[in-house]
Amino acid sequence: MENTLKFLSFLSLAIIIIGCNERKENFKPNQKDGWKTVSQIEKQIDNIIFTFPENGFANENRERLVSECFEAMKYDSELIKLEEFNDTIFIRILPSREAMIPLTGNTPSGSAYPHIKTLYVVANDSTRPPIKHELMHLIAMLEWNYPPASSTWMNEGLGTFAENNCSGWTVAQIYRYFLETDQLISIDLLKADFYKQPENFAYHQSAYIVEYLLANYGVDQFEQVWKGGFGKFEEVYGLPFEQLKTDLEKDLIEKMPEVPEIDRQTFYKNCK
Repeated sequence: MENTLKFLSFLSLAIIIIGCNERKENFKPNQKDGWKTVSQIEKQIDNIIFTFPENGFANENRERLVSECFEAMKYDSELIKLEEFNDTIFIRILPSREAMIPLTGNTPSGSAYPHIKTLYVVANDSTRPPIKHELMHLIAMLEWNYPPASSTWMNEGLGTFAENNCSGWTVAQIYRYFLETDQLISIDLLKADFYKQPENFAYHQSAYIVEYLLANYGVDQFEQVWKGGFGKFEEVYGLPFEQLKTDLEKDLIEKMPEVPEIDRQTFYKNCK
């Protein structure tokens, strides 16, 4: 009887071990079937939940990128006169533009999605993450909601002005160059179909208009046109846009009489 019990105990233990081994084997990633391990790390710091790749450039520069995000949040909030921004948001740092495709359907270096309070940015040794730009979108749209189509130029202009750097040139310098070389886009095109205009031109032209509006009129009027659409511009600002454009350009020429030397090839390709 004692031998029988020993045998049964041994047999039960063997079945358990075999079963465990089989379960482990069943859960191994099968590369042939297309499964792969995608490792990330996550941490909440104050009101931001960060996600980073488990290794690589972004992970190695994690502390610097986290600091940049908090500095950008403070700067962007101050730009639109927010005393504080307390919403809990998600910032996902990605290793490449290709990693953006399953998340956004495209390959930008950054994208903001206020409806899920999430910001995606790419950080690698060849891509500077547009943190100020995209975080400005997220903050403004969480505070003021999505603007109507005729105010899209204000949204993209605000984000671009927050960054205020295209290969070392400010938005004021770029606008001055456009003005001198007759490359400005009409406001009718900007408000009618912003994203069909040449990207670097539309973004940076709009950014300097935003800079001028905020500096000379303040945030309250800007917010009203953001929410109400371009049709509210003259009512809110007390003058037609064309008059404001004339004033803006006269003021800029006085401040910047010499035209900046913009390298066309670098600018037309992309900001770095």
